[in-house]
Amino acid sequence: MVNKDGFRLSWIVTLFWCIVNAPLGASQDLASVAELLPDCALPCLSSSFKEAACNLTAVPECLCPNTRLQADVSDCVRLSCAFNDQITVSALTNKLCTGYPIESRSDRLVITSIACAAITFPIVVLRCIARLKVTSRLWWDDWTALIATVFLAGADLGLGRHYWNLNTENAQTILQLIYAFQILYILIQVSAKGSLLAFYRRIFPNRRFQIAVWAGLAFLLGHGIVFLCLIIFQCRPIDSIWNRNLEGKCLNITAIVNSGAALSIVEDIAFLVMPIPELLKLQLGTRKRAALLFIFSIGSFACVTSMIRLKYLVNFDNSLDETWDYVNVIIWSVIELSCALACASLPAVWPLVKKIPGILSTVTGSRPRDTTDFSNRESHIKSDVKVLSRPQNRGKGGAGRQLYLRDTNAYLDMESSSKEDFELQTITKG
Repeated sequence: MVNKDGFRLSWIVTLFWCIVNAPLGASQDLASVAELLPDCALPCLSSSFKEAACNLTAVPECLCPNTRLQADVSDCVRLSCAFNDQITVSALTNKLCTGYPIESRSDRLVITSIACAAITFPIVVLRCIARLKVTSRLWWDDWTALIATVFLAGADLGLGRHYWNLNTENAQTILQLIYAFQILYILIQVSAKGSLLAFYRRIFPNRRFQIAVWAGLAFLLGHGIVFLCLIIFQCRPIDSIWNRNLEGKCLNITAIVNSGAALSIVEDIAFLVMPIPELLKLQLGTRKRAALLFIFSIGSFACVTSMIRLKYLVNFDNSLDETWDYVNVIIWSVIELSCALACASLPAVWPLVKKIPGILSTVTGSRPRDTTDFSNRESHIKSDVKVLSRPQNRGKGGAGRQLYLRDTNAYLDMESSSKEDFELQTITKG
């Protein structure tokens, strides 16, 4: 073992030689570094400078442009020093490297967030306009889509710089934001998928399918709550997640996040395939069927983005440069969540799209019909309804037959008609 006092003395002598031979401004910077540098960081600097063959008379010129060298020093310091000492070393190196360009990927986060917001927000807004125009109210799945969109607005955490380039006063804040994003991701994901399942439940009345949807919702909420609790209470005390001065006992967060991502991919596939058998049963023209299959299968891209995100999560394992390495995870998380929100909202936007001149004939291959004549509309809906004869009591001495909407022709017309048409999940006939 190297004598610590002797090592520090040799390091100070080396720095003194650098200070003497350096220009005036640089010598003042090096002197301040030598005075404030924690003991735990000295071996890290010495070994890293030696491996990089740095000229000790030009420490800033060797250290500051060399990202690999800064990473080696930072990793060593984080493994060797207490959190306060890490902050001290970071502040000193930032001071030493003043004027040198700082590598950053923050612009990627900004561009991704703006692009996803520009696509997702209008779709969700159109979804609500379409629903309000037809029913004068929002269903609970619309509210979850709105809540999820608000959550998504907070996804840009301002990350993208190397950990050692952070301002010392922002170090704990950044770690808190990463922790908040992990929670935010689960909330957005569960809200968006829950919105899609609620939409399925309302438009497909088949009993077996309804049971499958409720089972999917139960599984989604159950696994969401479990993973949310694991993320929130990943360390005890919770403050130790961002306050590295506290000694905390933590779960294997890497295993939790990776297993959650894998389970999410399975959910994406299951929810994507779920409505296809119901759609294939419908007697539709080729164009209408293609349009519907496109609307419900657009979520496949969300599934692909989930897989890409998982790849970056695996690469992120045991990273000591979270604020840099987490960028790809956040970018693909934002893209995935945006796709999930769009997939959950697009089917409900269809009634509004039908009112745009020329769109209906292009998509469905038919001419738009008059939507103002309710009697014609009602007769058209009833003609497209498949009758399932099942006795149902209707008060005293009454019996009737319940008609279930089975044809998406009826559903599409119902969506663009009056409030009563839209809410006509069943028609009771005496």
